[in-house]
Amino acid sequence: MAGKTVLLVEDDEASIDIFTTILRHGGYQVLSAKSASEGVDMAVAHRPDIVVVDLGLPDAPGFEVLSELTDHPATQDTPLIVCTVHIFAHDMVRAHRAGGDVFLQKPIAPQDLLGHVDRLLSGAAAPEPSPAAAS
Repeated sequence: MAGKTVLLVEDDEASIDIFTTILRHGGYQVLSAKSASEGVDMAVAHRPDIVVVDLGLPDAPGFEVLSELTDHPATQDTPLIVCTVHIFAHDMVRAHRAGGDVFLQKPIAPQDLLGHVDRLLSGAAAPEPSPAAAS
C-alpha cells in the first residue's frame, strides 16, 4: 500500500519509534501526534488513510479521539486501530462503539500491525470484538 499515510496518536516515544519503523518498512508514510487534541487536529488537517490510537493519552482518553474522528465529516470514514497495554472486555466494546475497527494489545507483533493496516486499507471487513476472549 505504498503512498498511504498512517497517523499514530501515541504519547510513548518508544512506541512511536517502533510503530514508525514497522509501518515505514511496510511502505507507509507516518505522521505522529502525542496527544488527543493534536491527533484530532492532524487527522482533520492531513486526512490520513488510517489512524492508530492509543487509549492512554495525556490530555484525554483515546475513546474521545475515536468519537471525534468518527463524528467529524473529514474523518468519519477513516479506519481506526485502537492499541493499549491493558486489554479489558469493556474497553474493547467501548472502543468498537466509539468507532474503532480493530483493538490490539501492546506489545504488537510487527506482522499483526501491518496485517491489520493492510486489511483495513484494502477494504476487507474488520472482525467484531470478542469480549469473552479478553477476560
